[in-house]
Amino acid sequence: MVQKITVDFEPIGRRVEATPGQTILAVAQGAGFTLGAGGVYSPCGGKGLCGRCRVRVKGEGLSPLTEAERRVFTPQQIAEGFRLACQAALYAPVKVEIPPESMVGIQKLQVEGIEVEVMPEPPVARYTLTTEQTTIENPRPVWQQVAQRLASDYNLSQLQVDMELARQEPPLAQAKGGTVTVKGREIVNCFFHRPVPPPVGLAVDLGTTKVAGFLVHLETGATLASEGIMNPQIAYGEDVMSRLAYALEDEGQYQRIHQVIIDGLNRLAKDLATRAGLETKDIEEAVIVGNTAMHHLLLRLPIAQLARAPYVAAVTTPVEIKARDLGLSFSPGAYVYLMPVIAGFVGGDHVAMILGSRLDRTDKIVLGLDIGTNTEIVLKYNGRMLSCSCASGPAFEGAHILHGMRAVQGAIQAVRLKDGGTEVELETIADAAPLGICGSGILDAVAELYRTGVIDVHGRLNRQHPRVRVPEGGPAEFLLVPASESGTGEDIVITQKDIGEILLAKAAIATGTELLLKAAGLGVEDIQEVVVAGAFGTHLKVASAVAIGMFPPLPLELFRQVGNAAGTGARAALVSLAERRRAEEIAKQVGYLELMVQPSFQDTFVSSLSLPERSSL
Repeated sequence: MVQKITVDFEPIGRRVEATPGQTILAVAQGAGFTLGAGGVYSPCGGKGLCGRCRVRVKGEGLSPLTEAERRVFTPQQIAEGFRLACQAALYAPVKVEIPPESMVGIQKLQVEGIEVEVMPEPPVARYTLTTEQTTIENPRPVWQQVAQRLASDYNLSQLQVDMELARQEPPLAQAKGGTVTVKGREIVNCFFHRPVPPPVGLAVDLGTTKVAGFLVHLETGATLASEGIMNPQIAYGEDVMSRLAYALEDEGQYQRIHQVIIDGLNRLAKDLATRAGLETKDIEEAVIVGNTAMHHLLLRLPIAQLARAPYVAAVTTPVEIKARDLGLSFSPGAYVYLMPVIAGFVGGDHVAMILGSRLDRTDKIVLGLDIGTNTEIVLKYNGRMLSCSCASGPAFEGAHILHGMRAVQGAIQAVRLKDGGTEVELETIADAAPLGICGSGILDAVAELYRTGVIDVHGRLNRQHPRVRVPEGGPAEFLLVPASESGTGEDIVITQKDIGEILLAKAAIATGTELLLKAAGLGVEDIQEVVVAGAFGTHLKVASAVAIGMFPPLPLELFRQVGNAAGTGARAALVSLAERRRAEEIAKQVGYLELMVQPSFQDTFVSSLSLPERSSL
């Protein structure tokens, strides 16, 4: 029997078994990654002629470079692990990153959140003024004239000019005037020799798995374009601890994982600007929010203390830094504002979520959950806020699930069982043939397996059930989709291990909720509203989350799904200095509960692994 090898495909999150000697393209196509299904694009039919099936490989188990690959790639790209999927044969387990340009398909990324009313108070302002040509009779350079005009016409004195802007702009005044952009006491942009675009800024929710970007009109608050991409750092680890470990191995790796997100943000900004009929050099301000690890990796801060106890941040205060100092290609003097972080695992994105959902402004007792690879929970009660972080893991992104995948076309996103679990109804993204199952689908499936009695309170599969089977040498599994109905030509199943992964994730969230309530001296019955945020939180079925005990057993009408509230908070802070001040107050007010040091943590977690009694569903 030929021994199989495993291949992890990112960013779609699929693990596939391959036969030694198969090309990466053949493995991808065999797994159903075809055109329109998040697959690898190879218009020449895999002959190595077009160079379009580029992938980046982490691992040593590949065939030597072919002549076709040497023609396509530079020595630098070869050193970085780039290969042509149609040329590279597999002989050992590897991780394959499919770059955006090589991938086709629909990735269901949550970008939008709730809309909130914000009175614009932009951090930058535009001023129109006149200048006179610099001559012997009028030997005043352009910036001297600008400073004098701003002082006399707008009562703005003691201004400085951004040095990069001064380097780019000719010192001799030639135009008869123009428009300048001022931030505080600094001139950060000017328009003397080109049309004046609208004042725009970029808001970014920098997630561990997904990155949401918004191009926003700074004076009106209108979103001109929005887009979500996968965080390219995924190639170096699915979770923050893996990425921290990678960056800590050596300085070159830290630089690499930093640069890959900078490149991703520049691509995102360019795409958004293009869609709005603008250029990236028109972006005059940016706000970026992310968890503490993403924040530190972006800023190149010390991270060793984040990777081990006591897990503390290097900087918790708000940060304002020139975009160019990060490597971001915006307007010459543009700044990036990063919200303050709260603790080692509660970052600026949590502050932004509270700000965007207006959770801090309610008099109710509210539980807020921002669900992702790392889930942050906040309890608002009696004028106070208390937060914690729980490692829910990447299972809800489809990782560590046998047939798990991210929310791309063909992913099963909803499941309903009938007739005691013998009949299965599915909903897939784009109504495509099922290729695997994403987070909302696996959550639904576990809830349905429990509701119909296919699993017991401990998540164990009933081996007597007609759709449950026990392969030789493997765990028990539930047949979700037979090979004849799947898009891969293979059965899609839910294994006993898959169920265990979901129970671990739900137990982490349930434990965080219970310990927060205990610290506040409250019970579940005291909760008056539950705010559910985040990409996964948007698409999950609340009833399924309650059914398996991930959410507290409360009436469904008390739950409010708010989408990407962190992105909403980032946009609010982008256009309003008052919102930034509010965010900074939130960060000061929120207390942090370290779950691992709570005496009852272990017992609470173990008890949360069980499913609730069916009578309470």
